Amino acid sequence: MSQSLFIWPKIRSLLEHYESATRQLSAATAEETASSDGDRSLSDVDARAMEELLKSQALALIRLYHVTTTGENELPSACAHIRRRLKDIEQGSHSRLYAYQFDQVPLYWRQIYSDAQILTTFHILLRAVDNMAPLEQRQAFIGALDEVVARLDRCLVTVGGGGGILDRAWINKTLKMLEEAWELSPGSDPGREFSTLEPNPRMQLTRTIARHWGWSIDKFEKYMRDGHALATTTGQLGPEPVIFTDLTKDVWPAIKEKRWSQPDYLFRMTLGGRRMVPVEIGRSYVDQGWGQQLMPFREFIFRYIDGSLIPDNVAEAEIDTAPTGYLAQHDLFTQIPELRNDIQIPELCWADVPNSNPFSLAAPKSKLEMPQVNAWFGPPTTITPLHTDGYTNLLCQVVGTKYVRLYPPQAGRAMRPRSRDENGIDMSNTSAIDIGALEGWDKCIDDTMERDDDAAEKYKIELRDSLKDIEYFECILEPGDTLLIPMGWWHYVRSLSVSFSVSFWWN
Repeated sequence: MSQSLFIWPKIRSLLEHYESATRQLSAATAEETASSDGDRSLSDVDARAMEELLKSQALALIRLYHVTTTGENELPSACAHIRRRLKDIEQGSHSRLYAYQFDQVPLYWRQIYSDAQILTTFHILLRAVDNMAPLEQRQAFIGALDEVVARLDRCLVTVGGGGGILDRAWINKTLKMLEEAWELSPGSDPGREFSTLEPNPRMQLTRTIARHWGWSIDKFEKYMRDGHALATTTGQLGPEPVIFTDLTKDVWPAIKEKRWSQPDYLFRMTLGGRRMVPVEIGRSYVDQGWGQQLMPFREFIFRYIDGSLIPDNVAEAEIDTAPTGYLAQHDLFTQIPELRNDIQIPELCWADVPNSNPFSLAAPKSKLEMPQVNAWFGPPTTITPLHTDGYTNLLCQVVGTKYVRLYPPQAGRAMRPRSRDENGIDMSNTSAIDIGALEGWDKCIDDTMERDDDAAEKYKIELRDSLKDIEYFECILEPGDTLLIPMGWWHYVRSLSVSFSVSFWWN
């Protein structure tokens, strides 16, 4: 009878967790492995073949687990090909993801891709501790973490969290177990905070926004309802932007305890900065050359937020210099629930507000059951270009400062909306006006055409003339400020320092 090898208890629990789920996956029928909505016909021949190959690799992994944890020397030949076959499934299913529009990818392709990634992480962990002495096991486990965490996050970010067995809840539990097994400090300075100095002179505001506190839901609903009725019947502004000063400052641990101001805390909440996040690369999503990249959170911090945090054992040359990077409009709190505990949904988000813009022909958005929560984290000068939202928005400032300029819905034509079909994307909620260039904050005028200095100045004069009679509001948000952006209001947002904000959309 073989003797069980010593494996660190938390690592052994993690492997048992993987083995149990892999056993379920290997024995499940197509209906049992399907996503919860049951859309799983698997009429695609390639998909059926990949699913059968996945199950055979799951069986091989179960055998590899048994050999690894008991010390048996006899390894079936099929185990030697697990990694290569899982890679074939991963690549094949990944190519299928881009054969459809994002929201039309069949759920079975999302699931096959996710299952292949997860089974690959099981294989990585098994090989990391195989035939290792206890201390070597810990080091090998730490060395495997980067790839394991990256693959699990790709399941969450790329395809929304797996299928019927290896689903989002299973992935989140696995990440929590990885964190418990990790138990190491990321090595940054406890208590150190991001710099919130503004590199440019503080902006002078001329059309400020009213600041309020102590509003009940009833008072807020009346404000929104009466303003909407006024705009509908008379064409006046309707509910105007408002800054609330008492919704988050003494309530959110992220602000009250300055948790999100401290790199050390954010690294600990992201498994030493290993969690993967989608980063927008470039000044603005309407600029040429703009793109997105999935990268470890620590790399985002080192490259775009604070290069002085780069550890001594990492050469600065290894951290590529790049244009501006912005973690923008990302549901970070579903991906990393630990950060969700640092904030609360403001009570006003449960208010019944109008679900239409009286100055737009666009159909109202479908009713949201819960507010949509997004994170916005970036260095100074990151911007969101002038645009409108299809929801009522509360923008909550947590770290640093942001400048916001808002134009009313009635100014829609003067905002010069972009085309409804730009390379297949409806961009009509985004303005062609570059506020940063117009005010001289940015050099870029219009990336779609080259302009000499005289033409650029003429262009700015023309724009200013077209906007001179358009009323607008502006503000600088500081930690604890919450800006109400009513539906349909055009708004331009610019970080003045390292800035972390949270937005809540609801209708």
